[in-house]
Amino acid sequence: MLVNIQILRGLAAMWVFLHHSMGQFKAMSLSWAPLEWVASFGYIGVDVFFVISGLVIAKTTESLPHDWQTGKQFLLKRFLRIYLGFWPILLLTVAFVWQFSPATLDNKDITGTVLLTNSNMFEIIIPAAWSLPFELYFYLLIGLTLLLNIKNMYLFFGVLLGAILIKLNLLDFGQSAALDLIFSHMIFEFVLGYMLWIHREFFTRIHSFIWLVIAMGSFYFASYYGLINTVWRPLTFGIFAWAVVVLALKHEGKVHTALIKLFKPIGDASYTLYLFHYLMLFMVFESGFRTYLIEHNQALLGYIFLMIITVLISYILYRLIEKPLYQLLTQKIKIKQEKPAH
Repeated sequence: MLVNIQILRGLAAMWVFLHHSMGQFKAMSLSWAPLEWVASFGYIGVDVFFVISGLVIAKTTESLPHDWQTGKQFLLKRFLRIYLGFWPILLLTVAFVWQFSPATLDNKDITGTVLLTNSNMFEIIIPAAWSLPFELYFYLLIGLTLLLNIKNMYLFFGVLLGAILIKLNLLDFGQSAALDLIFSHMIFEFVLGYMLWIHREFFTRIHSFIWLVIAMGSFYFASYYGLINTVWRPLTFGIFAWAVVVLALKHEGKVHTALIKLFKPIGDASYTLYLFHYLMLFMVFESGFRTYLIEHNQALLGYIFLMIITVLISYILYRLIEKPLYQLLTQKIKIKQEKPAH
């Protein structure tokens, strides 16, 4: 396991959480400027996730044979990891919201939410899940290369990115959400991560200062021109995320043990944290804690408390639900496949 990458997952999930909690604090007219500035860019945590996903998939598949059985195994395991982590959190969210604020569920795409086929955050029950269809789509693409024995990934990604560029510049599919996903510019961030792992020796030889300049330059350019909701996002915030992941990979094994003990468990539970924090924000601000924060003007205390309690509960859910459920089902699949035919 790449410990630095796992730690970076946790930090990215916490960054996204800060970004979404900031909206709640603003609604209460509470603010703490230094943290609020950091939180305002928390959406970049998703770009970091996408780059890491590309890297991890490249690492996972680099030594796998390209055949039908391997492709099926890969897709099954990756899809199970996504859905088994998502459905329990979705059930908890629906149960709580149905009890305390049922109107919140009005006009939501239930099928698209359950199946993770809708990437519009305003139409699904857990807004953070907008990114999961992109994860599933990238897994499907890589699975196809295994199933169809496609080994030239440069040609494969070249054709894919070329088709995306053609779509962005020449074609208009109207209101086709499926085609918008298939030809989404966000796929470029997964490709960045994938190619980073393939050429990791080259990229990690480049001096850290260069990567810091790239990260800071792309971040400044993207934030100054407001490119978050444009087709330029992968080439700006995506490059920032890529540079940060390169730095994490470059300094693998150089992080202090105390930091590893603190942040690696958060990285392990980052998927649960990413999905659960919306429900946690809803529960906390439906309680008396909201009144306390307003009456005492305690923005910083609120941020700290929310972060600690959300991380702790997310880790407990990860250990009690996500991890054992995934291990149980993947073990059953393995036993079934290894069982001799009669």
